[in-house]
Amino acid sequence: MVLSNKQKGILALIGLAFTYASFGFFTRYLSVSFGFFQQLYLRILAGLVIGFLIFGKNFNFSKLKKITTSEWLLLIFRAAAYYLLGAALFNKAVLLTKISTVAFIGSIPMTAILGFLILKEKTTLKKIFFLTLSFIGVVIISINSFSNFSWGQGEILALISVFFVSLSIVFRKYQTKLLNNVEITQIQLFIAFIFIFITSSLMKEGLPINNWNGSVFFIVSIAGLANVLMIFFTNYGFEKVSTIVASNLLTLEMFFAVLFGFLFFREIPSVKEFFGGILILFSVVQMNKLE
Repeated sequence: MVLSNKQKGILALIGLAFTYASFGFFTRYLSVSFGFFQQLYLRILAGLVIGFLIFGKNFNFSKLKKITTSEWLLLIFRAAAYYLLGAALFNKAVLLTKISTVAFIGSIPMTAILGFLILKEKTTLKKIFFLTLSFIGVVIISINSFSNFSWGQGEILALISVFFVSLSIVFRKYQTKLLNNVEITQIQLFIAFIFIFITSSLMKEGLPINNWNGSVFFIVSIAGLANVLMIFFTNYGFEKVSTIVASNLLTLEMFFAVLFGFLFFREIPSVKEFFGGILILFSVVQMNKLE
């Protein structure tokens, strides 16, 4: 069976949802051994190295001379939004609240909303209805108290993280055809590493030379692989699939996050989280039926 480009894009986005959901586990595990920004740039550096080992043949260094100033600015903006703001705030949120809660908030269809506003993508009343339904599901999950609609600090940081990550994803549509997905992925990881390393230095975290052992090295390596796959899946998936449908597919992250939270941290979703999750999953299925 030969898959179409759109089907390949959908599979890439499902893979993206899975890898993004795994980040909560990596963050908590490595926070014991390294500083906040240290563990983040170590994971990015590992991803950069692994990316060249896996996809190195698809990276044409001669293209670097052909990249225009506007394209460089776009790559820098996307890397900063995705990692320096989005990923860093996501990591902080995971340390403050449940992994499943952060993932549920991450399921807000922000990329679809930004797709409407920035890319002027065509929509229908049915799509708006299912996006709204998905949003309602996230609200049900995320609200701490229905009496005063209070959100915790972790929830607020997770929401801000969603905005910046989604902004980076949406601007994928403005990349030219000069660079392929592997080249975009590796360049973004390199730029992100520079940003996070400088931030770590400014925060006086020092160099991560202590607390290494076999288990830590293995987790950093796996986290690096997840990083490079995440960026590649993002660039490939959003190239092949419309932003609206892609946004809804990414809400599957919350399903994978619940599994990670339960398997590794014994975090069990509450009744309201379960109910909100059902609404989100229903929205995902119905949205893709429309396509």
